[in-house]
Amino acid sequence: MATALYPGAFKPPHKGHFEVVNKLLNGSHNGKLYNFDNYDDAGKSALSENRVEPISKVVVFVGGKERNGITAQDSTAIWNIYKKYLGDVEVYSEVANPMANASAYAKKRTEQKFYAITGVRTEDDLVDLRRITTFKNRDNVEGLIVKGEEIRASELRKNILAGRDEKIKEFLPEMSKQDTQRVVSLMKDAIMRESIEKSITEMFTENSGGIPAKSVSATKSEDRQKLKYLYDYIKNLLPDGAAIEFKHDFLKVYYVNKHKSYMLTPYMASLVEYMLDEGMNILPLPEVKIKKDLVESQDFFGRTAYYDPTVKEIVLYTEGRHPKDIMRSFSHEMVHHEQNLEGRLGKIRTSNTNEDADLLKIEQEAYLKGNITFRNWEDKIKNGYEKS
Repeated sequence: MATALYPGAFKPPHKGHFEVVNKLLNGSHNGKLYNFDNYDDAGKSALSENRVEPISKVVVFVGGKERNGITAQDSTAIWNIYKKYLGDVEVYSEVANPMANASAYAKKRTEQKFYAITGVRTEDDLVDLRRITTFKNRDNVEGLIVKGEEIRASELRKNILAGRDEKIKEFLPEMSKQDTQRVVSLMKDAIMRESIEKSITEMFTENSGGIPAKSVSATKSEDRQKLKYLYDYIKNLLPDGAAIEFKHDFLKVYYVNKHKSYMLTPYMASLVEYMLDEGMNILPLPEVKIKKDLVESQDFFGRTAYYDPTVKEIVLYTEGRHPKDIMRSFSHEMVHHEQNLEGRLGKIRTSNTNEDADLLKIEQEAYLKGNITFRNWEDKIKNGYEKS
């Protein structure tokens, strides 16, 4: 019984590769022998003629060069999963050139008979038969052509980048649900990682001032699930000083200034003390809740804050906002709290200022008094620091 040597890039290994090995081992490969002298004529006839050669073992040699994010380690891991469904299969990836690796393997085992496998799908693949020249000085190696399924790794990669999980599975052999998911995850992790790293490299082109030299505002996607997948990966790949935001139909990746995070409580306490000193009617104080809401932060017309007069509660949305902007919202809502304590919010039945003149006046007061109060407090604090 002979051993088949099956070298290739396998970036990634798919159902077509799997079936070549499967047919070799079960004797249904319908392969045709060829050698250095007749590889051209043999290749053309192999697409139509059949000849079965018994194979007892297949040794897969994975190319060491990374392609589209798939490494030799990724391909080897996938082949090791496939092995469970194939039989006597060994996988090697120690040498970058899989042909040289296969040749060296045969050289060390001169007593064994080997077939060097070349899978062909159409006449476009016949050029690959020239690889037999690698075994020119190996008397124990003959070429064996095996007609494979017309599956292209490039199409598989396209479906992975598009996030089409069901389509991806069409490129894989029948396996358990768990193994299928493992293979899909290995492929997606590798290919998505490479795609994102490439995008990051292109987006984060810095000029001498450390500011992005070009806009990096959007990575478009029609598939929200794919966008979520990209978001999870990009978070772990971003360089120092970079940030990411999940928008409705795109991701925004950008550089930010490194500044300390702010604890809002002491600033709120100081502002409340200032309001009391200025005679604002705000006692009893409202309850204040902080919300980091991704949905609201993604919506241009999303909430930034609101006051609930029934429970005397202020809710502040802080996701992606400058701390001073949050404090302005707090000041605005504190004016609404004052209005509520004075009984001036009872007649309001809408949130549309175009529908209610009383609401318009209430909001005008909150915007003017809230902003001016905040500005006066800020100036007092800053002037106080200057004096010290």
